[in-house]
Amino acid sequence: MGVIQDRAVARLADKAELAHVLTPRARLLVEQTHELEHERIDSVTELRVRSITPQAPLFPLNSRRGNWSQVVPSLTRSDFIWEGEAVKPVWADVLAELEVDLVAETDPGGLDSLVVKAVDAYTTLDEFRSQFRFLDLDAFMRSHGLTTVEDLRESGDYLRTEVKLRPPPAFDPADPRNRRTVTLETAVVVGDPADVAGALRAARLVAAAARDRPLAPGPFGARTAPYALAAAFPVPANPNPPPQQGLSQAEIETLLTRAGIVAVFLN
Repeated sequence: MGVIQDRAVARLADKAELAHVLTPRARLLVEQTHELEHERIDSVTELRVRSITPQAPLFPLNSRRGNWSQVVPSLTRSDFIWEGEAVKPVWADVLAELEVDLVAETDPGGLDSLVVKAVDAYTTLDEFRSQFRFLDLDAFMRSHGLTTVEDLRESGDYLRTEVKLRPPPAFDPADPRNRRTVTLETAVVVGDPADVAGALRAARLVAAAARDRPLAPGPFGARTAPYALAAAFPVPANPNPPPQQGLSQAEIETLLTRAGIVAVFLN
């Protein structure tokens, strides 16, 4: 790592500076580490850096599988697995714990009503079919060896369940109940704008090293990754170089975003 990259690490090791560069990407950091099945982020109000660890070593878990066998005095075969941390670490240039305040719309779910009725008032297959919205009657009868309405009636009793979901309340961004604070960790690697592929590989190694770490449950969404990944690039003198000299900032951001990595630039 050269002098320019060392200076970048020193800048990112400052809480205020790190919060400044990550705040515009706070939504992406949350979405990287959480599956938002029942939530929708409306806005981000603040990002705070709680702690910073410069040059944090991450030791990936190695796994070894094997077996041994013997033939005397009797045939025996056993399998074994060994797991342990690698001796050589993967380095995150900056590892930080963040708090993100946001406003989010959440579907609370719930049932408004549940009604179960017997299906017995039918004399034809079409009458039976008309009582269900989601039923392939022909496929059902084929799979059960039924051909006539009498076969259908004699094969058993049928029930129809009607479920009505409770509609969510109108979303009000100003309602305090829609405010959330999400805690997450982000691993930042410092890259060279002339070697974007190297930064991408470094971020991939960090993700692989943390892959088997347990995920603590949180109050917002479902955790999917231990760290949000970010790559920081010192801005060169010419941020939009000719094609033969490297990628522009827009091209770097597009490439890394597609790879699930937040790109930030240090002016």
